[in-house]
Amino acid sequence: MKNINKKHFLLCIAPVLCISMLFLIPFLTDKMGKTAGYVTGFCVYWFVFCMPATLYASGNFNGLKELYRQKSSISTAVRKINYILAFLPCLATFFVVFKGTAPKAGFGVIFIALIFGLINGTIEEVFWRETFNKVFNNNVYLSYIYPYVFFGIWHISLYFAKGMAYQGGFLSLVGGTFFMGILWGWIAYKTKSIKVVTLAHIITNFFAFTGLIFENWFI
Repeated sequence: MKNINKKHFLLCIAPVLCISMLFLIPFLTDKMGKTAGYVTGFCVYWFVFCMPATLYASGNFNGLKELYRQKSSISTAVRKINYILAFLPCLATFFVVFKGTAPKAGFGVIFIALIFGLINGTIEEVFWRETFNKVFNNNVYLSYIYPYVFFGIWHISLYFAKGMAYQGGFLSLVGGTFFMGILWGWIAYKTKSIKVVTLAHIITNFFAFTGLIFENWFI
């Protein structure tokens, strides 16, 4: 019965999260200003939605550790190919954003982007990828397709953050997120591991947030 409840809970929390953030991000950035509102919005996303949902679905902190120990039956060669593909978004954000921004951004921006990337990349992979993988196991629709769709949808709320500008606009922000969700979600589903995709997510976020933070808060 517990397992069924956890399945229902995860299926419900994803759309609730997306709808809530769609209203909350514009509200917070309007009332608190784009910097405080944006950061507060992410804190709500991480610590009110993602982490509590993950802990509930995994059972406890020991269950959280087990998320990193799932096994798959794919060959070593296929696993390595998947892991290489996981870093494609890193290359894109490096050349499109980081390479041109980093020299003028300064240490402060890069440090903040690194911290943001570490927190966001880790929490998002644990929640959107591995938790759904563990609870729904080999159900491709619920462990892969369902979470990647809502992973992409939640980023729509960020586009409506008051005062925030995104390099490439809506297509870059939301379209890029859907692509990463499709790619990393598939790799996590096939390999039953989020270790490599988490690293790729952190690096990608680090590169992307360097440009986002510099352009919105430091120029």
